[in-house]
Amino acid sequence: MRNLSIVVFILALLNTLESLSIDLYLPAFPSMAQIFQTDIGHIQISISVFFAGFAFGQLLWGPLSDRTGRKPMLYCGLFLFIIGATAIFFTENIYVLWGMRFLQAFGGSAGIVIGRAIVIDLYDRQKSVAIFSQQSQISGIAPIVAPLLGSVFLKFWGWNSSFAFLGIMGLITLFMVYKYVPETNSRTSLPNLTKAEKELKSHLKAIISNKEFINSTMIGSIAFASLIIYISNAPFLFMKLHGFSSGIFSLIFGFNSLALITAAYLTPKLIKRISDTKLLLTATFLLLVVCTLHVLIAASDLSVTLEIIMLYLSLLAIGILFPITSAHALSPFKEGRGTAAAVMGFMQLMVTFLLSGLVGFLEADSIMPMVILRAGIALIAVWFAYRSFKNKKDLI
Repeated sequence: MRNLSIVVFILALLNTLESLSIDLYLPAFPSMAQIFQTDIGHIQISISVFFAGFAFGQLLWGPLSDRTGRKPMLYCGLFLFIIGATAIFFTENIYVLWGMRFLQAFGGSAGIVIGRAIVIDLYDRQKSVAIFSQQSQISGIAPIVAPLLGSVFLKFWGWNSSFAFLGIMGLITLFMVYKYVPETNSRTSLPNLTKAEKELKSHLKAIISNKEFINSTMIGSIAFASLIIYISNAPFLFMKLHGFSSGIFSLIFGFNSLALITAAYLTPKLIKRISDTKLLLTATFLLLVVCTLHVLIAASDLSVTLEIIMLYLSLLAIGILFPITSAHALSPFKEGRGTAAAVMGFMQLMVTFLLSGLVGFLEADSIMPMVILRAGIALIAVWFAYRSFKNKKDLI
C-alpha cells in the first residue's frame, strides 16, 4: 500500500477545501454586497446554502462509495466542486452565487464523508482518533491563513479571485487523489439493485439504532454548529460592532483559529492519559463554561479582549471534540462506513444549517443571539456526553 502519511495529508487537504470555501471570502463580504447590489445578510445566506449543499451531498456520496468504491465518488465530487467555484468566478448575480455555492458544497462534501470512511477503513478506533487529530492539525491551518489570504486577494485581484484559487486547489487535489490515494473499499460491486437497497436499509437501521453513533454524532453536530455560528457572525462582531478593519479582523480570526490546531495537537496526548470518553465529557463541560461566561461578558459589554479569549477557549474545546466524536460515531460499524459517515455529516450540517439560520433570524444589531444560542446548545452537548460516558461505564 502507498505511503499512508501521504494519504493522511491528502485527506486533510480534502477537509481543508471545506474550510477554505467558508473562510477565504469572509473579508470580502462588504465588497460583495456592493457588487451584487444587496446587503451583507444576503451574502451570508451563501454560507447557509453552502451547508445545505454539504448536508444533502453527503447522503449521496457515502452510500455510493460503499457500493461503487471510494475513489470514483471522490473524482465526481471534486469535479462538481471545481465547476461550482469556476462558475462563481464569472457571476455577479446573487441567485447564481447561491446556486453555485450549493453545487460547490454538494461536490466538496464527497471529500469529507469519504475521507472519514477511508480513515476507518484503514485504522482501529484509537488510531483513528490520532489520525483525525493529525488531519485537524493540517486542515486547521486553513482558518488561520484563509482570511489573511482572502484580504490579499480582495486588495489586488477582487473578491472573485478567491474562487479562482479554490478551483485551482480542487484541480490539484483531484490529481493527488488519482495519484496517491488507494481504494480502501474491498466490496465495490453488488449483484443487483434490489440487494443494494436491502443492504442500504440494513445499514441505516443499524446506524440509527446505535446509541454510540447517536450520542457522538449529536455532540459533534453541536460542536460544528457552534463553530459555524461563530464563523458566520465573526465579520458582524468584529468589523461592524467593534469597527475593526478587514485586516485586523483577519488577524483576530486567525488567532482564534490557532485553538483548533492546538486542540488537534493535544488530543492524541491527552487520550494516552485519560480515556477518550472522559476527555469527551471534559471538553463539553469546558465548552459550556466558556460559552456561559461569554454571555455574561457580552451582556455587560466588558471587553473585546475578553470576548476574543472566550472564543479562543470555546474553539479549543470544539477542536478536541471533532476527532473523538468522529471516531466514536464510525468505529462501531464493520460495513456501511461510508453510509454511517454520510448520516453523521448530514446530521451535523442540518443542525448547523437550522441553528445558524435561527441566529440570522434573531439578529438585531446585537451579538447576544449568537452567544446565548452557543451556551444553550453547549448544555445539550453536555447531556449527550454524559449519556455516552454513562453507557461506557467509565464512572469511577
